[in-house]
Amino acid sequence: MLEHRTPFDSIREGEDPGSATIARELIVTPVRDKGLLLLQSACLQALQTALEREIGLRLPPAQQASWHGPYVLLWQTPAQWLLQLPARECDSIGAALSDRLASALAAITDFSDALVALEVGGAGLADVFMSGCSLDLRADAFPPGRVARTSLADVPAILWNPGGSDRIHCLIERGFETHLFAWLKGTATR
Repeated sequence: MLEHRTPFDSIREGEDPGSATIARELIVTPVRDKGLLLLQSACLQALQTALEREIGLRLPPAQQASWHGPYVLLWQTPAQWLLQLPARECDSIGAALSDRLASALAAITDFSDALVALEVGGAGLADVFMSGCSLDLRADAFPPGRVARTSLADVPAILWNPGGSDRIHCLIERGFETHLFAWLKGTATR
């Protein structure tokens, strides 16, 4: 996996080395040391069996996530999921799943360098995000485990609620990171 510099790297003076405060109430933390595998399969039973045997995960229902230990599986479409896992295991888990799915119509693609994962938290999070997308992200409408694909500040994004209060994980294409950071900073400080 490549090492990338981000807009968050330059603003951390005086902050926790793993996060950046955008405004008094909004904190953005890049998710480090995680790999991302895009899983596509026309045979759900074969994929389910492979996931259970390799990492103990079940396929989540539509617009939901499932997790077990360090593994998180995000629903994307009826035949597509995004697996977040420790970066050091990306190659071995990808190869093991590919071997198990060799006789099924399936594809596993490493998206680790294509997407940026951010954890955004803070009291004003839902209001800030809802000003840039059409989703209702309040706790009662976007409960723990919920996953959605949307446009956030004109950037294609995958959002999921990992649980807890006032926290959302956001995955975007790496090329839009600077734009999203500028939008968050401008929106959160209004």
